[in-house]
Amino acid sequence: MVRRTTMVAAASALALGGLAIGSAVQAVSPGFTDDRSAKLSSAIDPAKPRNVILLIGDGTDDSIITAARNYELGAKGRFALDELPFTGAMTTFGLKTGPNPDDYPINYVSDSAPTASGWSTGKKTVDSRISQGPSVSDTTPGTDYETVLEKYKKEGKRTGNVSTAEITDATPAAAASHINLRACQGPTDMANCTAAKKSNGGKGSIAEQLVDNKIDVLLGGGKSRYLQATDAGPTALAYAQSAQKYQLVENKSALAGVTTLDNGPILGLFTTGNMTPRYQALTATPAGAGGPDTTCQTADRGTQPTLADMTDKAINLLDNDKGFFLQVESAMVDKQEHSSDICGAIGDVLELDNALKVAQAYQAKHPDTLIIVTGDHAHSTQIVGNGGSTTSATGATGGKATATVKTADGDPMTVAYSTAAPGSSQSHTGSQIRVAASGPQAANVTGTIDQTDLFATMLGRTPSKISTPATPPTPSAPAARPAVAAVADKKISAKALKTKGLRVSTSASAATSVKITLLKGSKVLATKRLGAAGGTTYLRTRSSVKGAVKIVVTATGPGGTASKTRSSTVTR
Repeated sequence: MVRRTTMVAAASALALGGLAIGSAVQAVSPGFTDDRSAKLSSAIDPAKPRNVILLIGDGTDDSIITAARNYELGAKGRFALDELPFTGAMTTFGLKTGPNPDDYPINYVSDSAPTASGWSTGKKTVDSRISQGPSVSDTTPGTDYETVLEKYKKEGKRTGNVSTAEITDATPAAAASHINLRACQGPTDMANCTAAKKSNGGKGSIAEQLVDNKIDVLLGGGKSRYLQATDAGPTALAYAQSAQKYQLVENKSALAGVTTLDNGPILGLFTTGNMTPRYQALTATPAGAGGPDTTCQTADRGTQPTLADMTDKAINLLDNDKGFFLQVESAMVDKQEHSSDICGAIGDVLELDNALKVAQAYQAKHPDTLIIVTGDHAHSTQIVGNGGSTTSATGATGGKATATVKTADGDPMTVAYSTAAPGSSQSHTGSQIRVAASGPQAANVTGTIDQTDLFATMLGRTPSKISTPATPPTPSAPAARPAVAAVADKKISAKALKTKGLRVSTSASAATSVKITLLKGSKVLATKRLGAAGGTTYLRTRSSVKGAVKIVVTATGPGGTASKTRSSTVTR
């Protein structure tokens, strides 16, 4: 078998405050030598984000991240997601249905519907429920909870929803639909969601609700759900195209050919069901699948785009002055873990990391972008010893079913699945999972948080103030020279310059202050001073201006100064 580790060409290295983010991953010795306090401090930006990119690895906990890292990079390697400056732990518990609305029982092991609903709405709910509150039974609807995507849509931001699962599956569904059971994906899947049927005055199936929410970019699998007939007669796809003006794309080349949303929102349906994982399956068995020389074989995905392809296209289409919200799910980690398929799960962790690199390449040019990477719940994959005697009645080593692959180190790694009998679907687990972030308000993911906390962070919490010490500590070595990055609107009308102001976003390191000056020739039109890390501000002027203007951003610190110059054009 041949293992292929292809990184996304579009992903560039990003250095934020001296902390390498998304750089090419090398199998280097773990650990570090310099104190990182100043680097982390410089990465803190309390400003509200203009853009939010949320990347979800379904079922992606630290165990499967470790297994994927060992396989793809070796034990000393690091994924881009490992290098994000702010990392925390996130709890994922949900609720159970019950008669007492003031005291629903705790559900310690949740499925993707309530967990995705948790970050989407900021509220807990019960298994199989989509952005809707708990109730007395599964078939009794709860109260609809407004989601982050819906809130941003109301504010005029563009929105996107990308998944390698059916786009109507639980995680993408929670972003912009509300229904009592996740199984009610298409118009003819509504047997247990009768109150939600459009013919009964409801919002319809998940497929219908996603397009009714007019999400600008919808990409994934699940075409079979949209080929189902609605209560009114036409299929959900025909409804999406006629009533909501969606443009349908069905393969990688067609997606690449889309360059604008001017002709309507985009509905990408690349398979009838879930999309194909990166690697062919290696399914664990009681006797032990694979071996010390087994590697994962690349799957034939035909005309399907990769997750990185979809992420890149979504970002390019959504990019605009008002900002956007984009949710991206690498779904097959979870689905292949259910199948005890270690290669399939590993491959989609790599897909998630490649999608992150695309997001980081955009963030490097747009520092007012918040990136969050996390999962929805923990899962069943465990790395176990592979050199001891058998320890179970089935003959497997360390689990009910195992599989062994050869890692990038050249050594064997054995994983075990023990939450279900061999041949049965493995179960989720209730462990806390990783959450990591970079960009504005990324520091809010540190420590131990709950996934409902992401709701307020993605919407933008009230910015806090960062105080600079009156007397900086005397460095034992020469102070670092400041570094500064800046981006500004390329064009603005004269009226908007006087009223709203020209938006300028900056990020600085090794600085104590950042000054922004707006110039017309040698005339100073406006100035603003920001804190040590920079941030986003607006420059307004009462002067009548037309034509080219210059923005000079200067970071000042103990090690000197650094400047960046940007240009813009003022139109009538």
